[in-house]
Amino acid sequence: MKVKLSSQKLIALIFIILMFGSTFAIFITFRTTEETIEIPNQRIINYRLNEQQRSYLLQRGYTLMEYSYFTGCLECANIKNELEQISLNSDDQIFLQELVSTESVSTSLSIASLKDQKTLENPTEEEIESTVCEILINRPLWCISAEI
Repeated sequence: MKVKLSSQKLIALIFIILMFGSTFAIFITFRTTEETIEIPNQRIINYRLNEQQRSYLLQRGYTLMEYSYFTGCLECANIKNELEQISLNSDDQIFLQELVSTESVSTSLSIASLKDQKTLENPTEEEIESTVCEILINRPLWCISAEI
């Protein structure tokens, strides 16, 4: 009887060690993954996010806008200001990437969320507002009031 009791204790001890070990391993795995992806503190940045950052942010419900324009474009300043206002008035759910090119090429705006992804060439303010409202996961009040 004593042999059976000590083997049960040994098996129970092994299960306890396995449970704590697996819990610890999962904690370490998630902790390492979170630390390797650096998320910007600002919502408006002047560089392109890498694929890990993009994937991480999209999975967490953020909307990413990438505006590419050239330095000599006068209308681009208006569009850029409009995008910044939209980003600031979106309840912190938009990351705006402003990418300046020295070449005189067409401007483009890429908008992506879990819901959809669209690219606009030479966008107008009306196109931007309607597309952003269409793609945002949680629509802010200004989107709803624009429909009324």
